[in-house]
Amino acid sequence: MPANKKRGLPKSFKRRYESDYVEELANEKILYKVEALDINSIKPDENQPRKLFDEESLKELASSIKEKGVLEPILVRKDGSSYVIISGERRWRASILAGKDTIPAIVINTENEREVKEIQIIENLQRKDITPIERARTIKEYLEPFAEGKRIKTLLINYRRGRDVPEKFAHTVSALCKLTGKSPMTLIRWVSLLDLPEEIQKKVDDPLSPITARHVEHLLKLDDVKTMMNVANLIEKENLSSEETEQIVKKSKKGISKDPIEPLMKRIERIYKSGLKDKKKKSKTKEELLRLKAFIEELLKTL
Repeated sequence: MPANKKRGLPKSFKRRYESDYVEELANEKILYKVEALDINSIKPDENQPRKLFDEESLKELASSIKEKGVLEPILVRKDGSSYVIISGERRWRASILAGKDTIPAIVINTENEREVKEIQIIENLQRKDITPIERARTIKEYLEPFAEGKRIKTLLINYRRGRDVPEKFAHTVSALCKLTGKSPMTLIRWVSLLDLPEEIQKKVDDPLSPITARHVEHLLKLDDVKTMMNVANLIEKENLSSEETEQIVKKSKKGISKDPIEPLMKRIERIYKSGLKDKKKKSKTKEELLRLKAFIEELLKTL
């Protein structure tokens, strides 16, 4: 094809939601123009979903770059006198480790943040080393602009059940399911990981931890954070299966529901409310509560 006929990146982004979109995008622009950019003029995107980079993996890539160079250009956009990475931060970091002064890059002239985010989410979800929590955050951050301030997980549940959700949110979820090849239920499971306490999120991301997505499904049924942490620690200590975890969670919930103090507290609450409604009972209610107070104080001394 003659040089002046090369069309470069199509404005319509027709292949946007296909699994090989990043590769197609790169190929289109490689035909058009690749620049060797000063590595110091490039900076990472602060809003990039990916936050963790394995040091050993970076060193291996740096070694490969020293020997063979950067085989696939990174994608960047102009930002004043510098460039912001859209895709390829790992290659950029490894190139710095390899002592490179320049890096092959494709400059995409787009002001559309959604297009940038689409490229980033596709690249991140296609990574083999993406962690479960990174993936959950990637999905959440991508869907948030279309959620109209509502909770992402709730909207996903409503979408799956055919209930009304913001139109743009529904279109985006539909495209995301097509892109990932996953169902709305899978997206719900992924995003649910963000409901876990931070300590358990770290365990989920730890490759040495035995806690899996199936374990997490059972953990999320526990309302008490302390109990959740205890069960998570037990999973690691005893290397429990998801079925064993399910049984422990059921027993824990059963134990909580049979708490002997809970019925007593409900009884006290009923006495109190009854006294407020009926002025004639007010004096009697006060006597009952004072008697109960004295009894509890005596119990506490004994304990």
